[in-house]
Order: sequence, then C-alpha cells, then structure tokens
Amino acid sequence: MRGDIALFLGLVAVIGGGIVVAVIFLLGGNGGGNNACDNALPPLGRSDISQAGFQAEDAGLAKVIQAASAGNLPAAEDAFFGDVHGFTHNVDPPLRPIDEEMARDLCESVIHIEEELAIDRRVDVIASDAARIRALLRDAAEALGYARPGD
Repeated sequence: MRGDIALFLGLVAVIGGGIVVAVIFLLGGNGGGNNACDNALPPLGRSDISQAGFQAEDAGLAKVIQAASAGNLPAAEDAFFGDVHGFTHNVDPPLRPIDEEMARDLCESVIHIEEELAIDRRVDVIASDAARIRALLRDAAEALGYARPGD
C-alpha cells in the first residue's frame, strides 16, 4: 500500500514538473510572457546582406524546398544549415527597425524549421517552413530597399 502511494506521488511530481517546464518554455523562460522573438535572432557568422546575398539565399532555400519535397532529409539539412541558416539570423537585426512584425514572423519561422529539422524531422513541414521563410526573405529584401529575389 505504501509503495502504491509513493509511486502515485512520484508520478504526480513528474507530471507536475513537466507541466511547469512546459509553461516556462511557452512563456519564454521568465514567466513574464515574453516570446523568444521579442528580440532579434542571435547572429550566426557573417552574411552578405545585399542584393546578391538575398539572391543567394533565395536559391539556397529553393534547394531546401526541393530536397524536402523529394523526401531527402539529409540534403534538406545540408542545404539549410550553413549560409542559408546564418542569413536567416543575420537579416533580423537590420529588418527589425523597419518592419518589426515581419522580423518577428521570420524569427518564429526560423525557430520552427530549426526545431523541425532537429526534433520532428517531417519533410513536408520542412518544405512548407522553408517556403514560408523564402517568401518572408523576399519581402524583407524589398523592405530593406533591394529588388525582390526570384522575380
């Protein structure tokens, strides 16, 4: 009987702890309701934030979309992680003062594809996320005064 009670209390503690961790994660870690995208994504290396840079990342995201659409997860990962990934982080700071809503949307989309590539690994979702990021980067190019890539 005591063993059953101890087991029950242990399960309650584990489940309760999991709920607390989930709430903290969803609230941005400080309980204040802040979102991870309230601030710019941290920089990753260096990126060429220019017309040529936007064109290169547009082509890179096309490779991610193509690979994921073909069900080739390793190729999608290879195409995303590197210059494309760095660019998605590095374009956030110059974009944010011009269009904060777009920068937030880009940030959330980047975090989602990062999680998808690392955890769930669903190629259809990765292709969709990459297409969303590509569209946002096309809009960002225009917002920053460059010609829209891909057009």
